[in-house]
Amino acid sequence: MLSIEDGLLLAATIGSGLIAGLCFTFASFLMRAFDELGAAQAIRTMQSVNRVILRSTAMAVWFGTLLIGIAAAVVAEERTLAIAAATLYAIGALLITGRGNVPLNEELDRVDPDDAGADEAWRTYRVRWGRWNAIRTVLCALASAGFALAL
Repeated sequence: MLSIEDGLLLAATIGSGLIAGLCFTFASFLMRAFDELGAAQAIRTMQSVNRVILRSTAMAVWFGTLLIGIAAAVVAEERTLAIAAATLYAIGALLITGRGNVPLNEELDRVDPDDAGADEAWRTYRVRWGRWNAIRTVLCALASAGFALAL
């Protein structure tokens, strides 16, 4: 039977791994697939993704992992490692997302895909959003590894 500490660390490992995987999916192929649709359809698709994800179970995992990670850091014997992992997750999943990706998503939401400037808007969004996404992907993956090592 798992102790509370091990259960929290395991849940934080899985949760941060899932979020790292979600972010990695965008980095590894989804954004390139959107590019192949052309700017107007890419914008429409990303606008839809940004609306739908807010009502998905991904949000429960996203924020639940933060809470579980903090709890794991409080009770873990390998406190330094668990605190580092929780911090990496908080920076990647919350800070980077909230200060980097979300404002770009809100900006993209105001773009008319049929406007003459849509191509440039998509290119700019794609590069800036991709940079922030790469950072949060790495941080969430490192958090997952940290929680696993603290087990």
